[in-house]
Amino acid sequence: MPVLTSGESSLGLTELGPTAPPPRVRSASLLPVYSSHAMIHLAIGLYPAVLFALRTQWHQDWATLGAVYTAATMVYGFGALPVGLIIGRVRPLTLLRICVVGVAVSCLLVAVAPTSFWFAAALFALGASASLYHTAGLTLVSTVSGNDARLLGHHGMVGNVGLSAAPAFGGLLAWLVSWRLPFAVAGGLAFVLAGVLLFGARDLTRLTANDDPASGGAPPDPGRTHLRALVFVFAITIALGFIYRGTTTFLPSLAGLRTHFLPASDLVRGGVIASFVYAVGFFGQWAGGHLGGQRAAERLYTLLLGAQVVLLVLIFFASNWLLFGLLTVFSFVHFTTQPMDNTFTGKYTSLGRRGLGYGVSFGLSFGFGSLAAVAGGFVADAAGGRLQFVFLMLAGAAGAATLCGWGLQRVARTVRTARTTRASRTTRAPD
Repeated sequence: MPVLTSGESSLGLTELGPTAPPPRVRSASLLPVYSSHAMIHLAIGLYPAVLFALRTQWHQDWATLGAVYTAATMVYGFGALPVGLIIGRVRPLTLLRICVVGVAVSCLLVAVAPTSFWFAAALFALGASASLYHTAGLTLVSTVSGNDARLLGHHGMVGNVGLSAAPAFGGLLAWLVSWRLPFAVAGGLAFVLAGVLLFGARDLTRLTANDDPASGGAPPDPGRTHLRALVFVFAITIALGFIYRGTTTFLPSLAGLRTHFLPASDLVRGGVIASFVYAVGFFGQWAGGHLGGQRAAERLYTLLLGAQVVLLVLIFFASNWLLFGLLTVFSFVHFTTQPMDNTFTGKYTSLGRRGLGYGVSFGLSFGFGSLAAVAGGFVADAAGGRLQFVFLMLAGAAGAATLCGWGLQRVARTVRTARTTRASRTTRAPD
């Protein structure tokens, strides 16, 4: 009987894909990818940061504003699906370069939009351009690092820098000049990053060149795909995407309306608080990068999902300092699950389907997750503008994710038992 490799099991489980990152792969080499991640989240996160200002300028209700953001973030999410299908033919670094250039152009178009129609169209173009990123970026990091949970965690941590900067960055610049200024500045920063990706980043170019079969490098262990586990992983991904988009859309406004301990306008106060809350998520990403490689990762994942249910329900009742504290804890817990989710996608897909796996994952997460913006808008309007009801809605999504986490935990336990049994048979001495 053949001996199983470290990347296989009798049920087709990829334990961690290629198990260890080559020594040549360091976070510093991947910094241009990480920076692109931060840039994407900064650009996409500007809309919620200036929501108050847009509501005043365009004279629209919460549901309409949520629908506009839903359209942009839906293409941002579902656009990842076709990227997952073509990524075997187009190198991830090429897609990454196209993405950043597209984001730069789109941000400038948003900044100069003369009417609400052209504003919505430019925001839609921003979502379409940004949709290239996560499939390309995550596939690149996972492939060159051997699906190292730590480097995937570092990728998420730098992304959180962009996410946490967006509310304060957007809110302060909008308050000082206009809501147009943050989009213009973000477009300029994206052009600078595009220049680095196009004409610099030699280490990154060298690393990704090894993906080319003509490079002569030894192919890594391809592993296998485990469909039963992926059903639960992707179901949780949808729920987490819904929670993420609902939170990032309405958290700045909720903080502005239900806290009063900072002497500033609702716009600025909400942006500053949201930036601090998201910054705490940076440390959650770090923790998730370490937890994702643990033997009991699925059980820890389920516990973290359940904790989000409790925190979201408590947020519904809270205000002022208590609300600030709960939002901070929630941010840490929620962002801990993100690199774990990305690690599981790599863990349960073969190397050949890794790009497609991330395309499906991100498409489901931000595609269906985008519906939280419009759903939350309708909930807020029906509740008379009380945004805390949006977070009660998100608690329901967290409850569904927790149930799926329990299912994933059971599948993982079954696979580990079968793998151990099979391995013991292959090593048993003959009679």
